Order: sequence, then C-alpha cells, then structure tokens
Amino acid sequence: MYQNDLATLKFTPMRNLISIIIILFSTTFSAVAQPGANVIDAGNLKQGQWKLTAKDKNLSNYRPDQVVEEGFYKDGLKEGKWTKYYNNNRVEHVLTFKSNKLDGLATFYYKNGKKKEEGIWKKNRWIGDYKYFFKNGNLRNEWKYNETGKRTGVQKYYHENGKLKIEGAWENGKESGPLVEFYDDGSVKSERFFAGGKIDINKTKKYNKTEKPAGGTVANKPAADPLDSTSTTQVITKKEPVKKDAKPFDGNGFNEFYNKDGLLIRKGVFKNGYLNNGEVYKYLSTGKLIKTYYYKGGKVIRVKNH
Repeated sequence: MYQNDLATLKFTPMRNLISIIIILFSTTFSAVAQPGANVIDAGNLKQGQWKLTAKDKNLSNYRPDQVVEEGFYKDGLKEGKWTKYYNNNRVEHVLTFKSNKLDGLATFYYKNGKKKEEGIWKKNRWIGDYKYFFKNGNLRNEWKYNETGKRTGVQKYYHENGKLKIEGAWENGKESGPLVEFYDDGSVKSERFFAGGKIDINKTKKYNKTEKPAGGTVANKPAADPLDSTSTTQVITKKEPVKKDAKPFDGNGFNEFYNKDGLLIRKGVFKNGYLNNGEVYKYLSTGKLIKTYYYKGGKVIRVKNH
C-alpha cells in the first residue's frame, strides 16, 4: 500500500506537492505542540520556563511582543530567579523566589543599567549585607541587617562623590555607640554618641569643614554599654582624692567609677572607653544593690540578682 502511494506521488506531480505540504504542516504543528515556554499542565498549573510580554501584562509603554518578565514556574508557583525588564530592554530587577515567595538574592537596576540595590530578601525583609547605589555607580548606603530584619552592626552612608558621609553602630534597629558624620571632602562634620537610639547631647561635637581631618573610622569600636539607657545611676569619677602624679583616665586599662552617692557602679578593664572585662552594679534609689552584670570581651556573660 505504501509503495503504491509512493508510485502515485512519483508520477503525479500535483499529488506529490499536496502530500509534501501536508507533511510540512504536520511537522510544524508537532513542533509547536511539544513542551516549551508558557506551558500549562493538565491540572491547569503553570510549569517550566515562562516569558510574559507587554501584551500579556496589558502594558502600553512597551512593544506588544516585548518580553517584560521571565522566569520559572513549578506547579503554578514562581521558583528561582525571575527577571523583569524596562521598555529599553535593560534589566529592571532580578528576584529569587521559593514557592512563590521572595527568598534569596534581590538585585535592582536603574534604567541606565547601573546597579541600584542589592541584598538578601527573606520573609518580607532584608537580612545580612545590603547595598544601595547612586545612579553614577557609587555606593550610597552600606547597611547590615540581622535575621529579624533590623539594622545591626556598623552602618555606612556615602556622599555621591564616593566619600564616606556617616558611619556608626546600630543595635537591633537603633543607633548604639559613636556615630561620626563627614563632609564631602572627608573631614569630620560631627561626632555623636547614642545609647538605645537616644543621643547624648553632652557628648556631641561639631566641626567646621576641614577643621578636623578624618582620623580613622568607628568600624572596630564596640557598641554602647547596654546599661547606659537603663541605669538609674549617674556615672561620675571616683570620689577619692586624686594623686598629683595620676594621669587622666584615657578610656583604656583598669578603672573604677562611682555614682554621686559614692557607690561603686563599674570596675574593670576598659577599652576605648567601654568596659571590656569587669563588673557593673545597679542600685535602687535607697542604695540597695539589686543586680551585678559581669562582662567579658565587652559583652554581658552573666547577670546576678541580689
């Protein structure tokens, strides 16, 4: 039967042409029917690679056939990297999904192609290192977040020319410790000190431009003493006669501090003005000792209630 058909095709040009057209059409239809982009399975779930055009998303500021967004679906949920484009075909952002939720590296771009933001997005918040850039490509903010999405650690702001603008320590979303602000030429503009997000006005210093050159950063300085904002006592120098040959305390080495009533409130080895190894005492207004905080390496390792 098949041989007879071949013979007929061989000697009948018209039938031969029609058969060739039918074969080509069948081949083309078969290729289109094969699994590929924008697949919806038998359960009506999106699967595999998807590309969404301006026509799909009803956007008028793109060409109708222009790809606006593309990525991967698994059982109807976004999975892995998804890329969105500006109408000039440059990347607008690249986001990472897990089961349709943002989870992983997120990078945003300006329309000129320069990077705008970059960090890790998880459970609807930034965690870890985060960077924000000016349109010229220079860093604008360099922040660090803890696992709960609150800024913790040394945070940096920059001038558009690339010079450091602000540097200070944050703890659980609040300023904590020394914070230095700089002019755009690099000289120091102000020095401030925070505890629990509250500024200590008495420790604030301001400078005219070029008056104080930058002499290092606060990156390696410890955070503020957590008791600064909670203690009911006021730190003053020890109420004892000072020896004539005694050197003023420079914030380093062993020292003791007393409150206005002569009660010992801190003692131990200090580093850069912070208690590194030692003890802190907390009293009631009656003078009764109620708590002792034990420090090691600049951190509270134990609290004793009295």
